[in-house]
Amino acid sequence: MMLNKALLKHYYGIDYWIIPSGYLCPPIPGRADYKEKLFDLTICNPPFHSSFEEAQSGTLRKLRNLNQKPITNATLNFGGKNKELWCEGGEEKFVQKMISQSKLIPLSCFWFSTLISRQAHLKSTYKALEFAGAHEIKTISMCQGNKTSRIIAWTFLTIEQQKEWRNTRWKKIT
Repeated sequence: MMLNKALLKHYYGIDYWIIPSGYLCPPIPGRADYKEKLFDLTICNPPFHSSFEEAQSGTLRKLRNLNQKPITNATLNFGGKNKELWCEGGEEKFVQKMISQSKLIPLSCFWFSTLISRQAHLKSTYKALEFAGAHEIKTISMCQGNKTSRIIAWTFLTIEQQKEWRNTRWKKIT
């Protein structure tokens, strides 16, 4: 764990890194050579809620709407570890932080992307992307039953840089 912390600090400038108890510790030493951390796409499914109570409340509201009757106690209708399900500030703050972090490595990834569950978070997401200087932003809407969500993708690469990336990194299928 300490070797990983030292390598992450040295190669990537990451000052704070922990692995919660019970999780596997990834082998960073063999990956430090990846510093030239070019990626075609990042995909994120952020925590939707800002607390356990908010997650519980959302589940109760959803079940009341589906069943058309009062419900006072329910189990969450999704799984995952606490840190995967909620974080301080919820989806909106998580995505804003992700955008700020992507700005620090603008030429290391062709497309950054994240799911946005709540339409109310779109305005602040677009504003954060504009502030970060994203060159291109795409929105893909998805509908599953009564639920609408969207994927927001952004790149800091100019059109010329995108063309160069494609020509040097992506093999043409013939």
